[in-house]
Amino acid sequence: MTLQSIALYAIRAIGGFSLARALTRRRLRILCYHGFSVRDEFRILPVMFMRAQTFERRMKILQRRRIPVIPLAEAVERLERREIGNAETVITLDDGWRSNLTLGLPILEKYGYSACIYVATEHLTAGCEAFNVALNYMIRTSESETLNLSGVHESVDGSYDLRANPQEALEKLIRATERILSLRERQLLLRPIAAALQVDYDDVFRDGRFTLLNANEIRDLAARGVEIELHTHTHRLSDDRFDAVSWELEQNSLSLKSITGKEPRHFCYPSGIVRPNHPGWLRRLKIKSATTCEPGLNDHRVSPMVLRRYLDSEETPDIVFEAEICGVRELVRGLRTQALRYLPGLRSNDLHSDKSRG
Repeated sequence: MTLQSIALYAIRAIGGFSLARALTRRRLRILCYHGFSVRDEFRILPVMFMRAQTFERRMKILQRRRIPVIPLAEAVERLERREIGNAETVITLDDGWRSNLTLGLPILEKYGYSACIYVATEHLTAGCEAFNVALNYMIRTSESETLNLSGVHESVDGSYDLRANPQEALEKLIRATERILSLRERQLLLRPIAAALQVDYDDVFRDGRFTLLNANEIRDLAARGVEIELHTHTHRLSDDRFDAVSWELEQNSLSLKSITGKEPRHFCYPSGIVRPNHPGWLRRLKIKSATTCEPGLNDHRVSPMVLRRYLDSEETPDIVFEAEICGVRELVRGLRTQALRYLPGLRSNDLHSDKSRG
């Protein structure tokens, strides 16, 4: 057990969690998840994949703390009207993994909790294998020290050192393929890359581990009350071209509306990355809210175009999650921010005093 966990258990024992919740009750919590682990994905990619039993423990904490879980659209409206008053919480899931339906939804329905899934849509016409994430998994689980690709594609052929820096090899491959290949073309590279890595391709994709939702599955989720919202078409968002951003959201919206019959109006930044132009552009596009991966709670002073979320992880202890949802860590973040504001002045005063004494 870490010192942080020990300290949090002590704070909880003396009523600190309940006090923190009371102090932060007017701030909206938004939780962020991705997919759920079918087998060992949680060990390799713990931020991307959580075990169902871990997720259920999180839901039990929300239930035990009597924290109301509400739909995203309702939460945004209540936040703007300053009607958040009981630590209301929204559950969001990014990308649109098949395991959201097969593993996540049964748990949400068991506890009667709503959720929003931000769905990227390019894969709906290209094939549902998640190229980047599956490639990451294959590289990290391969016992090969070098990836040698020959005759696969001129954009990726070459030798990649996996022993020294597998992350660098992964990023190099992703950059090379994204420059010139469509998603479907990239997905077709997964089998020869798996063979070069001496990884069993069929085993990697068995049980839908790295598979995104298809149209019928999205329709099923929407019919069961899950909010289906925007996450761009290609999971990319231009930094400097409004027309490119507009195209991404238009294609994303058209695809989702054709499936659910509803106009999506809430957005999640791909990878949580926000650039200075984005909030204003989203307003021009009539987006009602946009979520980031910036940690923290939300009050009426936070712009709906940069809502904060807590990115949960398989590796996060339950006590840390509970501290976050009760507002303990938010209060600590506030104290830290205040301290940093004053420390430069204190340092300056100290230096001035030293010079005076000298």
